[in-house]
Amino acid sequence: MSKLAFIFPGQGSQSVGMGKDLFEGSSQAQEIFRKADDVLGFSLGNLCFEGPEESLRLTYHTQPAIMTTSYALAREFSDQGIKPDVVAGHSIGEYTALAVAGVLDFPTAVELVYSRGKYMDEACPAGTGSMAALIGLDEEGAKKMLSQLELPDGESLDIAGINCPGQVVIAGHVSSLKAAIGQVRDFGGRMGVELNVSGPFHSRLMKPAEQGLGTRLEEIEFHNAKVPVVPNVTAKAQMQGSELKKCLMSQLTSPVLWEASVRQILEMGVESFVEFGAGNVLAGMIKKIDRKIPVYPVYDRVSLEKAVQETSA
Repeated sequence: MSKLAFIFPGQGSQSVGMGKDLFEGSSQAQEIFRKADDVLGFSLGNLCFEGPEESLRLTYHTQPAIMTTSYALAREFSDQGIKPDVVAGHSIGEYTALAVAGVLDFPTAVELVYSRGKYMDEACPAGTGSMAALIGLDEEGAKKMLSQLELPDGESLDIAGINCPGQVVIAGHVSSLKAAIGQVRDFGGRMGVELNVSGPFHSRLMKPAEQGLGTRLEEIEFHNAKVPVVPNVTAKAQMQGSELKKCLMSQLTSPVLWEASVRQILEMGVESFVEFGAGNVLAGMIKKIDRKIPVYPVYDRVSLEKAVQETSA
């Protein structure tokens, strides 16, 4: 069997109804959501399956919702006898990857991402900051743009992610972000698209959240990974729990190096990817990195069964 990577999406991939199809047909998924409910003190399933969208979009709700749905899908897939050779996750998806790799147990990971969301919301309340994808710009073009934009006093913009060729994500104050979107063509880009998130993640505005989360992470034991994990901040495969913890500690204020992470995974001999989540956002990015690489999005029972057939053929 060819080498396989499991990958997990981050915030912005959420949608009302996520995980419902799997939950209704899987006792294991029901148990996973029950464990999440026990940790969180509210019904995550109701939030994922019924919404409302406004509540699901809140950072401290979105993060455990995405993680729990992705984790349940990956567990169901793995029960078919198909295991990953490497795992990686985009932003909050890295926590799912760590749980799947055995670095964190699931209840601990859910509690962490809920706390992470709370810290992030406190650092920059919803509506204050956001993120945008700059289409048609590379990293150097985005850096040039940010250095030349005239921003209001006290406001900032940072590169928050390098997703794939021609797609750089920036984060910062909402008014400055809208100005950047309006001027992206002046710097050689095609367009700017504000993302479906509630804060300026992976930017300097998350520094207070990083400090709070760092204190919480120090209290938790990270086990060595059962399979290599490719962290966002280094894009280098790692299995040492202590090193993976260090990467999480700086993740909130560092850009997500997703393109570099995918290239690292390909250098490890991986020939196909399975994406577990509420859509196929990572699959689209990978196709722009290497269009020949098969990517199988798994978001419900039908797509799961199809991916099992394809990857075990």
